Amino acid sequence: MKGVLMRFMRLLWGIILAWGLVGTVHANEESSAESLSLTRFEAEQPMAQLLWIPSEYGVLPEEVQIAKQLQAKHISVILPDLFDSYFLPTAPSSLQKISPSVIADLIQQLKTEHPQLPLFVVAPNRAAALAVKALVKVEQQPVRGIGLILLNPNLYIQTPEAGKSAVYWPSVSRLNLPVMVLQAELSPWRWHLLELVEKLSSAGSDVFFKLVPKVRDRYYFRPDAMNIEQQTAKQLVPQLMQAMEVLVPYLNQPRQALAPVSTVEPLAAPLAEKASRGEAIPLYQGEQNRSLVLQDLQGRQVNLQAYRGKVVLLNFWASWCPPCVHEIPSMVQLKKQLKGQPFEILAVNLAEDKPAIKAFLQQHPVNFPILLDPNGTVVKEWKVFAYPSTYLIDKKGQIRYALFGGYDWSSPTALKTVKLLLD
Repeated sequence: MKGVLMRFMRLLWGIILAWGLVGTVHANEESSAESLSLTRFEAEQPMAQLLWIPSEYGVLPEEVQIAKQLQAKHISVILPDLFDSYFLPTAPSSLQKISPSVIADLIQQLKTEHPQLPLFVVAPNRAAALAVKALVKVEQQPVRGIGLILLNPNLYIQTPEAGKSAVYWPSVSRLNLPVMVLQAELSPWRWHLLELVEKLSSAGSDVFFKLVPKVRDRYYFRPDAMNIEQQTAKQLVPQLMQAMEVLVPYLNQPRQALAPVSTVEPLAAPLAEKASRGEAIPLYQGEQNRSLVLQDLQGRQVNLQAYRGKVVLLNFWASWCPPCVHEIPSMVQLKKQLKGQPFEILAVNLAEDKPAIKAFLQQHPVNFPILLDPNGTVVKEWKVFAYPSTYLIDKKGQIRYALFGGYDWSSPTALKTVKLLLD
């Protein structure tokens, strides 16, 4: 009867929304777990419960299959459809409209239903922030038996501007739980993993991490997944089981979140400023005088200071990054347009081996040096959090412009910006 009533209410709300009788529908502080649409995969003789919080991509078919596999291994899985429950489109902005109180209520409900079972909260991508905020609410009183597993977590309030330090959600430093982070290796975030671990550990959390080799973020559901990513995706369930085993010994300790400071945590992340195609390139306002000394593909040392007197476009890229690949031809074109002028492009590759880079360059030839950063030293020094990221440096070595994301460097705006620095 309850299921029939819920379907009727959703249909009614759908009609109301279609007629435009209400404004934006979102989960506010008064919302509760009762309003959530839940899919339960109840296991026989369960060893644990697992709450999978969908990311900004919504409930994915791959996640449903993962839930079924975990169910077969005696793990009961609860999968809420956050967007469907509140009639929201599948988008990052919709995820920001879900109140952490809703997830906190659901966590407390699950612990009440099965107090003897450990509860593991799994949160991928941007859902990590929602999970952490919710768990901090749950931890206003001491709790036991809860662990957190983060998959390629994005816990920044917004994507940091190129060259600036990351700002984490305040709840990250208040959480006190056993935590496992599974981070894809082919990601700029992997170079900032230790910083994330330090933040998560601030209030007493026991934090563990595992680097998943040779795959990109979202590897288990990417439409453009490489063969290695498809194979690694098949190992995600065993990795989740292993993560739960690691966290189990730490679950019995009573945990309580760090008391909030006077700073009010923002409800939603502001939109990051990002140039695209032919839009104006953002001015750089961060730290200056960053060092860069790397080797090129021929083993020659390249020092950025040696380029004083030239305008330099410094680009951070990887062959597995589609936006990077798409913008490289425009960089080649820009270099041709400025032939004979004091201008150079330096492209720093993200820790790929030489054979892979050379194979890529055979298909995508370039007319500028490729530099190697095998240990991520320069990525960390230049505070690169997104790929591609690019800096425009003037003749005096001062960073004047910076952006993250793919850009059309053959556009009139790009050419005009570089010429201003040349003049």
